[in-house]
Amino acid sequence: MKVETQELPDSQVALSMEIEDERLERAMDAAYRRVAGRVNIAGFRRGKAPRSLVERVVGRESLLEEALEHLLPEAYEEALQIAQVHALTDPEFDVESMTPLKAKATVVVPPPVQLGDYESIRHTPTGSEIESSEVDAVLDQLRDSHAEWVPVERAVAQGDRVAIDVVGTANEKEFLRQDDVEYLLEEDNPMPVPGFAAQLVGMSAGDSKAFELDVPADAESSFAGQKTEFQVTTKDVKAKELPELDDYFATTVGTYKDLEELRNQVTEQLRERAELSSRLQHEAEVLKEAVDASTVSIPEKLVNHHATRMRERLARELDSRGLTIEQYQRIRRTSDDDLAAEFRSDAERSLKRSLVLQAIAEQQGLVVSDDQVDASIRETFSADGGDNRANERALRQPEIRERVRTSLIEEQAAKWLVEHATTAGETETSGQSEIPSETETPAETPAPELQEQHP
Repeated sequence: MKVETQELPDSQVALSMEIEDERLERAMDAAYRRVAGRVNIAGFRRGKAPRSLVERVVGRESLLEEALEHLLPEAYEEALQIAQVHALTDPEFDVESMTPLKAKATVVVPPPVQLGDYESIRHTPTGSEIESSEVDAVLDQLRDSHAEWVPVERAVAQGDRVAIDVVGTANEKEFLRQDDVEYLLEEDNPMPVPGFAAQLVGMSAGDSKAFELDVPADAESSFAGQKTEFQVTTKDVKAKELPELDDYFATTVGTYKDLEELRNQVTEQLRERAELSSRLQHEAEVLKEAVDASTVSIPEKLVNHHATRMRERLARELDSRGLTIEQYQRIRRTSDDDLAAEFRSDAERSLKRSLVLQAIAEQQGLVVSDDQVDASIRETFSADGGDNRANERALRQPEIRERVRTSLIEEQAAKWLVEHATTAGETETSGQSEIPSETETPAETPAPELQEQHP
């Protein structure tokens, strides 16, 4: 196969391919066999009709389209290898002639990058000292997660847990009826409608109360903009009783001999987390400075291609959770145009970062060996539970290998850049560390007792 390249505006390259007649004929024969297996022809079992008859039934043009649909992508992959072209988008095919078969594949290639003075970047990681108040906050969350709910002989207050019978109506239609349901009073609790919790404050066990609530038009409720009526009877009232913060408490939340050991463990793990956060922030700021100092004009086609891939990836992730893009937009209250603009912005930022890192790697002579690519593919497939056959197929696919190689190159460039820019001694290398679930901070993991059943 003959291959010629032509540079086009906007970082595009046209690959002109002249494909041998014999290869086209083989593709036509393979197309005939596929089509013959799909059509019914009188007097013949599927797949057994001669090619001449199949051509008369479906038309030579249809058979040719079937052949080119498989042949052109195959020839294109070979042309990339022959011409050593690094394509960043899917090809746009144009058949120029059939005798001989000449086709052109137009793709976007990496645009030129003008690097800034990234070698002069100097950055000092921030400190990772832990304040005693941070430790106290974790210990307070531990106490809260081990709290007990005890009956009290007083009126209901915010923060209490009450058992209630409740009936709710809207437009004279009953939408809620529950007996002896437990409800946690929180001022910002929107369930069942905003303002419900505040109406229970001051009631005592055995009290009944009827009240109306006008639900705001912008409320996160199916009754937004409507008037609702409730009839509530309070059965009992419970208050949260926190355990004492002492040595005994420390033994109940883990294998700690006393409170001092628990506090030391929490402090150490918070410090590890802070060091990780500091390191990640340090790396992000160094990379941002290098990217911001560089100039690269990203072609519109490349941005659109990348943004489309981002949308497709989000759609797959949402589908795995039983959601659609439309539902996601309603939850976020964002329009299709706004979401498209977000994808474009993210695509431009991601592409520029990637291109700058690849340019730095090239300038610094950073390379990735085939063995490193193989190891990365095997590690990924092993982590995902892939079998050996899938692993071996991936190892042979040029597209996957190129994607993995690019990722590894960018990782090397980022590592070189951060190490070169770090001014405060050795680069921190501590890995990610997680505090055990019982010592999670309040903002991260709500205590089990706070996960209430609301009416």
